Amino acid sequence: MVLLKIALVFVLIVLMLRLKVPFSISILFSGLILGIGFGLGFSDIGRSALATLQERDTISLSVIVGIILVLSELLEASGQLAELGQLIIRTFGLHRWTYTILPAIIGLLPMPGGALFTAPLMDGVSEACIPAHKKTLINYWFRHIWEYAWPLYPGLVLAAGLANVNLNTFSLIQSPFTVLSAAIGAILILPGIKILDEHSHKGSLKEFLRMIYLISPIIIIILLFVVFGLDMLVCLLAGLLAAMLNTVFGRRFPPKADPPMAEKPLQVLKIIFAKWSVYQMIFVVICVLVFSGIMRSSALIGDLSDFFTGRPSPGYGAAGGIGSEIPFIYAVITIIFLPFIVGLLTGLTVGFVGITFPLIFSTIVPNGIDVLPMAVLAYVSGVTGVMLSPVHLCLVLTNQYYNSSFRRVYKTLTPVALSILMLAIMGFLLYTLVWH
Repeated sequence: MVLLKIALVFVLIVLMLRLKVPFSISILFSGLILGIGFGLGFSDIGRSALATLQERDTISLSVIVGIILVLSELLEASGQLAELGQLIIRTFGLHRWTYTILPAIIGLLPMPGGALFTAPLMDGVSEACIPAHKKTLINYWFRHIWEYAWPLYPGLVLAAGLANVNLNTFSLIQSPFTVLSAAIGAILILPGIKILDEHSHKGSLKEFLRMIYLISPIIIIILLFVVFGLDMLVCLLAGLLAAMLNTVFGRRFPPKADPPMAEKPLQVLKIIFAKWSVYQMIFVVICVLVFSGIMRSSALIGDLSDFFTGRPSPGYGAAGGIGSEIPFIYAVITIIFLPFIVGLLTGLTVGFVGITFPLIFSTIVPNGIDVLPMAVLAYVSGVTGVMLSPVHLCLVLTNQYYNSSFRRVYKTLTPVALSILMLAIMGFLLYTLVWH
């Protein structure tokens, strides 16, 4: 029954999107149905939504996404993105893999909704002949290849801590999945992209330095976050300030539209505060977080645990628990499907880790077994669910930016993501049954 209810919620989301209902309305209505289906009354749903809106993480995430959008708009309106795209082509040459460079580079920076940041950048180096769903797939997939092993991602750090495994070891063992993710993505996503006019490497050192200068706001964000460990919000504000200064004091607007120096600050403020699309995107983010909050408040997670283990869960914080009483095969099935389903529902790596890992590693993993392979399998499974989630912010925002078809995106995205999970399951079984 629990899986049927979840399936019906997803069918409802897909149906409403096919009927051209705005995503924000679709996800809010689906959250209402999910809450009612899993034991919440209207007042409970209202309280959950209100509590989510008041959470610090909701406010912070909304502000972060807003800054990302404003920074993207500023770089695009100033003409920097168009120039940067041409310099990338001249520096690296125009090939299919050229389109993957920017999402992969920016993907090293774990910012929420960060795929939206690279969408206009990637759009600048791509051609009109590339279908919108292909642009969405490239920008979305290659940004997230680092999700499996890059230790700056908070979900990975949290997973290692909750599974009580060494972060460096956890990251190293999972690094092959990053390579596999890039390879499988290249094999299944890039074919079919036609290059009308391939360019060889012609860029000069001067053009390369110019490219670095144009991308300097992004470099500042990465350096402040990676080297100095500053909060992401502070890093983004610093990058936005750098872009604003470049716009005001440099030749940042296209030559024909370059306003007088006195008008540039007003132009910048207009971009920052007068873009309705920025507020629309922020509202989408808030709706996704409200949906996640309703899900957490409902009986969904407990019902899923009962379904897979065949008995009531003693609670996330239980010590010892029932792990030794659960047959190994049921434990493996739970470790595969529970993170996957929760990742599919939340669209957040930190979300599925925080919800499922305490339960898995306190009550489900059999005693005396090597925890590390279990942690890898659970994490890869959850990330697969996150990548396929229709409420994943990066997927939602990128899809809206390119106005692409969800159906066409999922037609390719599903086999790409599930291929990674199948390889993880095969590796786990090989290690458990043959080597261990």
